[in-house]
Amino acid sequence: MAFLHFNNVGIAALAGALPEHVQKINTDPQHPRAAYIKNFVKQTGITQRHISITEQTSTDLGYAALCGALDRAGWRAHSLDALVFMSQTPDFNPSTGNAHVLHNHMGLSSEVMAFDITLGCSSFPYGLSVCASLLQQPHINRIAMVSGDTMWPSYESPQALLAEPCFLSGEGSTALLLEKRENSPLDISLHSDGTGYYFLFDPYAGVRNAWRHIRGILPNGAIYEGCGYMDGMEITSFATLRVVEDIKAFLERVGKSMADYDGLVLHQANMQILKAMARRLKVDMSKVPVTVDSLGNTNGASVSLTMVDAYAGIKSDPLSLLISAFGVGLSWGIVDLSLDPAVVAPMYTCADRFEEDFLKPAP
Repeated sequence: MAFLHFNNVGIAALAGALPEHVQKINTDPQHPRAAYIKNFVKQTGITQRHISITEQTSTDLGYAALCGALDRAGWRAHSLDALVFMSQTPDFNPSTGNAHVLHNHMGLSSEVMAFDITLGCSSFPYGLSVCASLLQQPHINRIAMVSGDTMWPSYESPQALLAEPCFLSGEGSTALLLEKRENSPLDISLHSDGTGYYFLFDPYAGVRNAWRHIRGILPNGAIYEGCGYMDGMEITSFATLRVVEDIKAFLERVGKSMADYDGLVLHQANMQILKAMARRLKVDMSKVPVTVDSLGNTNGASVSLTMVDAYAGIKSDPLSLLISAFGVGLSWGIVDLSLDPAVVAPMYTCADRFEEDFLKPAP
């Protein structure tokens, strides 16, 4: 087990930003797919999502979230030592990471390191471990960890997006500000199983099959004709059995029980998985904040968006939280941290988008 312990990692601020447009599941009983949609809502719990119809990206929303977090912490942008952006959907080519685009938008100096972590739904614990490790360095004192994914490009047009009667993924970005702070313990365990990579992937998105864009047969026997593939049964089993067992092992390792925590924050895969994990961990759903119903599955930003939604504005002493995020790879992680609700900014919604002036229509 990759078990990591840190003593000096404090959370200075957390903020989230959503696109303004809210799309609701079509519950018209006369819809041609009404029976399927009704079952989909029952299984996933999703009733709506926030998604851009004005071509905002995770970087645009990340900028709004980061500005909000800096304001909450009372920091100036130039006080940052590092900027880490976790996303599967770069604005441009992957090597021109979202962190570099955001570095430019924030007007940061060349002394501020910036890089992306290309990981999906499990990115929160992995990104947090990287940022916590950087804070062990004597000259790294403040880090911004930004997370988000852009989902609207999976539709061929705004009209096709708006016509979608049901959906799984929503959009939103978060910014978590971390600082070197004494007596701030943080425990993280990280796990991977590459034998399950094909349970959740897109066989034509990378270079492996770049010259083989043909109809193919997927592991479950279905015909593949484009877009990502997910084996829902395998992913559900993985989350509700394997991840849960590792959460139990983590609790034993840190000498705690679920009763010691104020909240269990899980990746918002779907409602069925959330309820099954809570049941197996013997946690009442009142201690499991939920956003999948109103935001959809927001991928790598889901646990941090859920913390913003659940804890912004509440009057409380610092909360002891157990967090678990899981997904592509297969990869998963577990985090034990303390969060002061006072540092969590209210959720932002915005329609702002950066217009890049170097790319104009050719005559």
